[in-house]
Amino acid sequence: QDDAAADDTAGILSDSGRRDLSSGQEKEPCPIFALEFSPCRQNPQQIMTSATTSILPRSVPVTPGADSGVYRILTSSADGFIRSFKISDKSNQKNEEEKSRVLDASALSLNLKEIMLMSSKSEYPKSKEDSVISLGSACLSVVRNYVGEDEDAGDEISAALRLDGHFAIWRREQQKRLTASGTSSDSPMELEKRQPLIVKPSVEFQVKGTTGTTMILQSPQLTGFSKHGIVMMVGMLDGSILFVCTGVAIPDSRKCNEASQCSAKETVLDRVGSGNSIPMSLATHPFFHLIFAVGRKDGTIDVYSSGNCRNDEVYGNFNRIHRLLHHAGSAVRALSFTPDGSLLISGCDDGHIYIHDTSSLHQNGSIRLVAAILKAHRGFILSLSVLPDCKRFLTSSADRTVKVWNAGTPNNGPLHTFDGGHDDLIWNVSCSS
Repeated sequence: QDDAAADDTAGILSDSGRRDLSSGQEKEPCPIFALEFSPCRQNPQQIMTSATTSILPRSVPVTPGADSGVYRILTSSADGFIRSFKISDKSNQKNEEEKSRVLDASALSLNLKEIMLMSSKSEYPKSKEDSVISLGSACLSVVRNYVGEDEDAGDEISAALRLDGHFAIWRREQQKRLTASGTSSDSPMELEKRQPLIVKPSVEFQVKGTTGTTMILQSPQLTGFSKHGIVMMVGMLDGSILFVCTGVAIPDSRKCNEASQCSAKETVLDRVGSGNSIPMSLATHPFFHLIFAVGRKDGTIDVYSSGNCRNDEVYGNFNRIHRLLHHAGSAVRALSFTPDGSLLISGCDDGHIYIHDTSSLHQNGSIRLVAAILKAHRGFILSLSVLPDCKRFLTSSADRTVKVWNAGTPNNGPLHTFDGGHDDLIWNVSCSS
């Protein structure tokens, strides 16, 4: 948290994160393994309700002097806690076009708002003496639980995976449009000084045989309404990807988004790819949840599709349609489709990056290699994130750098390299929407 850098498109946290055990206590090292921007709408003005932090939607006018942008970012770390931060852009620049081109980390503030516990039976230590050794959480995924066109609607659903296969899921209710009469009487300064809320999981369960490091939630915007609710994809030690129900229902827009029933938590819907090398990374197609890619420890990338199946019919019908071998022998830890689905970008332990054209994948199943960046990093490539413009992507590495690349001209070298401020592995990098 001390070594944090962010702008309006990207946030970076590294292995040298710190945690405060209590006020006045010495800060202790705590590696941060994963971070994700919330896909839910945030707002320039923050207010406090009786139970949680509420953020006004962007459609509400911003008062003079208020933050010009607010983001919510979640991190998972080696101490087993998930932390939610508010990132505020307090820049006074009036030229939005100029502001979008300038990285000004000094104009940002990072405030801890929530500490999320992995178990309903655990407590957050109030002092150094109370702290206990716990398994870290190496994997984190966040989705917006809504199917429809309202960009402000939907609860935030967060899930984390502990190294022993324990899953915890939290539900943050949709943020209300509050007027001045509904705000807290506390001043903005008083709100900032509030202690972070301690939040226990809404759902938790155990799955045996997981890698402990590979998991993503399927977004309701991608799957549409499903009788199974929100489904989780989990990497397993036997090489398979397990599709597991979280027990969180998706509101049915056909019935005015009223609460609906769903399959029970821990229900296994499908197991795909058993007998292959251990999964190290996962990527789902941004428009077709019936297509996903798996990066494996042996360097292969398997692409699966369920053909023309619809919604809940996909389970039990996945077949491998491609095996990409360019990374052969080097674990693929970084894998992502671009937001428009036109490219599949991958990074491996050799420091190489390969870019495949997947623009016709959903039509005729075709994939072709279009670019390769050899020795893009001097160490393992640990994560990869594509910016919303689909033109640029970021990679983080064991060489303690984060690099920004142009997807169209990757062989011209990185557009920018963040090579200062991090004194250890940079496990993860994330871009805001």
